[in-house]
Amino acid sequence: MRTTSTDYPFRSGQLRRAGVLMKLPRVVIAAVVWLLVIEALPGPAAWGALAIVVVGTAVGVVAEPVIVGLVWWARRPSTPRAVPGDPGVRVLVTGRRIAGIGQAGRRHLVVPATWTGRTDLPALLTRARQRQLVSAGRFDVAYQWFIWPWQLLAASAAGFAHGMTRLPLIGFAWHLRIGVAGIAVWQTVVAGQRAATVGIVVVIGLTYLLPWTRARYERLVSQALADLERRSAKDAAPATRRPVVPPVRPTATHVGRRRWTSARRRGLEPCGQWRSPARLVTCTGEGSRGRAHDPKTSGRKGSRS
Repeated sequence: MRTTSTDYPFRSGQLRRAGVLMKLPRVVIAAVVWLLVIEALPGPAAWGALAIVVVGTAVGVVAEPVIVGLVWWARRPSTPRAVPGDPGVRVLVTGRRIAGIGQAGRRHLVVPATWTGRTDLPALLTRARQRQLVSAGRFDVAYQWFIWPWQLLAASAAGFAHGMTRLPLIGFAWHLRIGVAGIAVWQTVVAGQRAATVGIVVVIGLTYLLPWTRARYERLVSQALADLERRSAKDAAPATRRPVVPPVRPTATHVGRRRWTSARRRGLEPCGQWRSPARLVTCTGEGSRGRAHDPKTSGRKGSRS
C-alpha cells in the first residue's frame, strides 16, 4: 500500500503542549549557558558568540538544511535514499554515533553511516517518518541549534553522574537528593543567602522536571503512533458489505378462502382451484392431472356444485 504524508495526523494539542513543556526549561538553561559564555569572553569574541547564536537560530527557521548539516554533521549519501511513498523527505547520512534514525525538523531524516547497508532500512525510514509527522514542530531545527551548549553540558554531566553514582554514598545521596536539598535550603535560609537558596531550589527542581517532561512527551508520542497504526490497519482492511435481504411481502388473503400455492405446502402442485380450510384430496377430474384441490367440488374440472 502506498504511504503518503497525508495518511498521518497532525500533532494534537496535548502533544504540542507537552513538547513546549519539555523544551522550555532546556531553552532557559541554554540561554543561561550562552549568557555565561558571552560574559566570560572578551569584547570582540563576545559579540561574535552573540552573532552565532542569533544568526544560527534565524537560519534554522528560514534555511533548515544549513543548520542540519552543521548540527548533525550530515551529508547526502552517495546512493540516494528516500522514504517509501514520501519523496519530499530528505534522507541524510551522518558519521556521528547516534542510537537510531534522527529527525531534523519536518523534512530531514538523519541515518547513521553504519545503517546504510541494512535491508530493513526502508521500513525503519517509514517508521521514523511517522514519528516525525506526529511530533516534529516548525522550529525544531532552530531549537536544536540554540540548545547545543546545553546538550554538550548535559552529555558531560550525564557521563560524570553515571560514573559517580556507582559509588555507594554518592548513589544513595542522589536518590535522596530531595532530602539533602531540603537540608541545604534550610541552612542557606538561616544564613540569609537568598541567591544560594534560589539556586539550590532551581537545580534540584530541574533534576525532577527534565526527566518527567521527557517521559511524558515520549509517552504521548508512543500513544499517537499506536493510534496511527490502528487507523492504518483499519483503513487497510477490506470493506465487507452486508447482504441485502429483500422484504417479505404477505400473501393476499380472501375471506373464507385463499388461492393454493406451492409455497404454502411442500410436495403439492397447485391446480388453480379455490380451496377451503378443509383437508385436501387429490383431484382426479378431467384436466386436473392429480392436482390437489377442495374435496367439495363436482362437475367438470372440479368446479363447485
